[in-house]
Amino acid sequence: MIFANPCSAGPVLLYNASTGEVIYAEGANQPWFPASLAKLMTAYVVFDAWKTGKVVKTEKLVISVTAHRKPKLRLGLGVGQEITYEDAMSALVLLSANDIAVALAEDVAGSEELFVADMNAAATRLGMTGTHFTNASGLPGEGQFTTPKDLAILARALLRDFPQHMSIFSQLTAIVGERTIASHNEILTSVVGGDGLKTGFTCSAGYNIVASATRGGIRLVVIVLGEQTKAKRNARAAALLERGFSGLATGTAVAAPTIELIPDEGFDAASVRASNLDKRFQACLDPDPLSAAADTNIGPGELKIASKAQQAVELQRNKLHRAQATRKQTKHHEMNGSVDDN
Repeated sequence: MIFANPCSAGPVLLYNASTGEVIYAEGANQPWFPASLAKLMTAYVVFDAWKTGKVVKTEKLVISVTAHRKPKLRLGLGVGQEITYEDAMSALVLLSANDIAVALAEDVAGSEELFVADMNAAATRLGMTGTHFTNASGLPGEGQFTTPKDLAILARALLRDFPQHMSIFSQLTAIVGERTIASHNEILTSVVGGDGLKTGFTCSAGYNIVASATRGGIRLVVIVLGEQTKAKRNARAAALLERGFSGLATGTAVAAPTIELIPDEGFDAASVRASNLDKRFQACLDPDPLSAAADTNIGPGELKIASKAQQAVELQRNKLHRAQATRKQTKHHEMNGSVDDN
């Protein structure tokens, strides 16, 4: 086992999901922006709400104005449209839809702010001492961070507490409404036994993944953060999984503490930013939520162009929605004789 901080590339961690044994780690406590890996906690809180009966799995969500206005990646349903919880979870995990993350948060807790409080409460309960969430999507937010150790704890908790829902994370494709969406997790097809979890990307966080694979009844989970490209992220994750299975198969894996026994390390917001915004990501706009797609093929050098185009699209779309809302409100007032207090 190797611990290095700061690490030569982005931080990584490989462990046995059944025992929690750490097989390999670099920078296990290095703070990092979670990007759309935050949606793993969004999923955990939703699953817990199903379990406790706080919400009913068979119910539908309604897309609010706030959810609809979230930047890409998103499913793109219109304001007032409905989606089943099952389809919403597929869109959250496979497409990494930011609008759906907010819709789920609002339906479960009443608002995204209250849902984020539930996310942070769950993180504390699980022992994720180096994590703080500020939104349900993973879009750039001041004070939002996590560590490889904490992501390992979260992935293990998902596998342990909600095994009945893990098939969502192993889907290659899903039909949501009239649309077919595909998973960004290439480990599902590039690694023998690849079976789940999630990817994430923002400009400042780089390309991230929490991925699992199972062989001979042994399930390994790998966390790779801060790679420069999707290809490098996938290659590093696949290589670590292969190394883990090879070591276990030959009996040469080094004995290591469990993920829970990795010593905690304190850090502040400045160290989080310093860890993320090194020379690899200097071309990024940070934070730039309009260009910070959850997981796209756009590279950092192209994000400024994408951002300007997206801003123009969003501006036009918002004008249209405001005009539509004004027309509806006027019609409502004319029919009911009501007065808007605002």
